Amino acid sequence: IAQVELDGVWSVQGGMHALAQCLARLAAERGVVFRYGCAAQRIELQGGRVSGVRLATGELLPAGNVVFNGDAAALRAGLLGQAVQTAVPAKAAPRSLSAITWSMHTPTSGLALDRHNVFFRADYASEFKDIFDARRLPQAPTVYVCAQDRGAGDTPPPGQAERLLCLVNAPAVGDQPGSPALTPEALQSCQTNSFSLLQRCGLTVHPGPSQRTTPTEFHQLFPATGGALYGQATHGWMSAFARPGAQS
Repeated sequence: IAQVELDGVWSVQGGMHALAQCLARLAAERGVVFRYGCAAQRIELQGGRVSGVRLATGELLPAGNVVFNGDAAALRAGLLGQAVQTAVPAKAAPRSLSAITWSMHTPTSGLALDRHNVFFRADYASEFKDIFDARRLPQAPTVYVCAQDRGAGDTPPPGQAERLLCLVNAPAVGDQPGSPALTPEALQSCQTNSFSLLQRCGLTVHPGPSQRTTPTEFHQLFPATGGALYGQATHGWMSAFARPGAQS
């Protein structure tokens, strides 16, 4: 991430969704057929080799090769069949960060935002001690704010609602019902601490429509992850060599 920020952050005209639409259009022009809204039940093997994908409806899509674009932990957990569990190392690696996000459409005041904004606390390291050691929401979170209507030379007029994505790091415990990190009280405390930091830094986020997403919802989107957004943790210089290979 530091290298990306050093080289510069780019944006796509039409937003990230436009990038997905472009890829789909180019693929369709080359004969790709997309099947949306189809739950994959398992990857089938025959004679020790991949033979297709079985959908939840029972339909089989024959294939000589299958690309699984999910977290490797889902294969290890057998969510796509026991036959392909050995496609990834049996030992589970530590998870990376999850997050709590607030998607908002609301006015702001007091601070001239850019597209990407990060609000730090004095003790940055304490955030990661809370997340990885204590397995709790950070008591003093760093807050990232993406002001999606800024950064391209345009600034919303004062008082006009704008699109914001506010994010704080969180432990990847979205698959642990009853986790102390995700109680209503813990989530509310984190929200209060986060927006209090913005206020102390000079940014007022006025009340408006908001949608909060926690590690629980991210786990539902990305099964077997616990809500981890970056796969396994990258702690230590050897971690890059421990990642599952792209071919099996």
